Amino acid sequence: MKRKEQSKSHFKLENKIIFNNDVKSNFLVEKKIGIIGYGNQGRAQSLNLKDSALEVMVGLRNDSKSIDKIKQDNISYDTIENAVCWADIVSVLVPDKLMPHVYYKYIQLHLKEGQTLLFSHGFNVHYNLIKVPSNINVIMVAPSGGGALVRNKYKEGSGVPSLLAVDQDFTGDSLLLVKSYSKAIGSTRVCSFISTFKEETETDLFGEQVLLTGGIPHIIDKSLKVLIDAGYSPVVAWFVCYYEIKTIIDLFHDKGIEYLYGAISDTAKYGGIKTGKYLMDDDMENKIKSVLKKIQSGEFSKELQNTDISEVNYKSEINSKDKEKINKIFESVFKNK
Repeated sequence: MKRKEQSKSHFKLENKIIFNNDVKSNFLVEKKIGIIGYGNQGRAQSLNLKDSALEVMVGLRNDSKSIDKIKQDNISYDTIENAVCWADIVSVLVPDKLMPHVYYKYIQLHLKEGQTLLFSHGFNVHYNLIKVPSNINVIMVAPSGGGALVRNKYKEGSGVPSLLAVDQDFTGDSLLLVKSYSKAIGSTRVCSFISTFKEETETDLFGEQVLLTGGIPHIIDKSLKVLIDAGYSPVVAWFVCYYEIKTIIDLFHDKGIEYLYGAISDTAKYGGIKTGKYLMDDDMENKIKSVLKKIQSGEFSKELQNTDISEVNYKSEINSKDKEKINKIFESVFKNK
C-alpha cells in the first residue's frame, strides 16, 4: 500500500530551486552524520560530506565486505547500532529491497527523539514499508545520478542535482537540514529541487522503467537485432544503434528537443519526426500510462517485494557470435578514450 500524502502547508513544496547561495553554510557543522551502508551512494556521500568538513561515521554489519574499502578511504566506521546511537542525522543508503530489514533489525530500536532519518530514495517511506515514529524528522536528498557520478562531479568542483523533501518535521528545522545536506554533497552547486516523497518515488520509478533502464536499452537491443537479422554488419549496426545515440542525447540534454531538431539534417529531422509519431502511437501511450498506474497504485512495489531479484537478468536478443563482435568493438573503441 502506498503512503497517504500528508498536508504540509508550511512547506508547500512548489518545485522551488535551491542553489548554494540559498543555503546557510554552517548549519551542519555541529551535526554528527551516520551513513548506513557503503555501497553506490553510501561511499560517495560519505566522502563528499567528509570533504565538506563534516563529521561522518559509517554504520556497517560485522560481516560487511566494505570494511577494507572504508579503511582505505580513512572514514570512521562502527556497527549500525552504534552509528545510529552516535548520529544526529542517520542517512540510510542501503538497497531499497534490503532497507526494511536493516531498519527494523538495526535502526528503529536505537532512534532517539529529535533525530533525523535521511533517505536518498522515497520508495520505502512512500509505500509504508518503513514506518518512522512521529518524534523523528524524515527527510530526503535524492541525487539524480549514481554514486560514482555524485563523487566525480563533487571532485571536479561541480555536483549532481538532487530532489529534496520533508515527510516529518518534528524539530522544525528539517527543510534547512535537507538544503544543507544537499549543499554538503555538492548538489546545490548545480541546483536542487524541492519535491515530495511521493513525487520523487513515482517519477523516479517511471523514468527508470519507461526510459532509462527499460525503454531505451530495449529499443537499442531490438533495433540492433532488426538490422543484424536483415543482413547488415553487426559493426555498422552497433555504430548506428549504440555509438551515435550519445551524440543525440548530448544535443537535447543540454538544450532541449526543439534544439535537437534544429541542429540535425533535414533528412534526419523529417524521418525522425514522422517515424517517431508512428512508433509512439496510442497503443504505446496506453502502455506507458499502464506502467505509471502500476507505480501509483503500489502494484509494482508489491511485485518487487515478492520477487527474487537475483533471478531477474537481462538477456540480449543478439546471438552470441554477433555479441562477441560487438564486444570487440567496445574494447577497441573505448580502451583508447
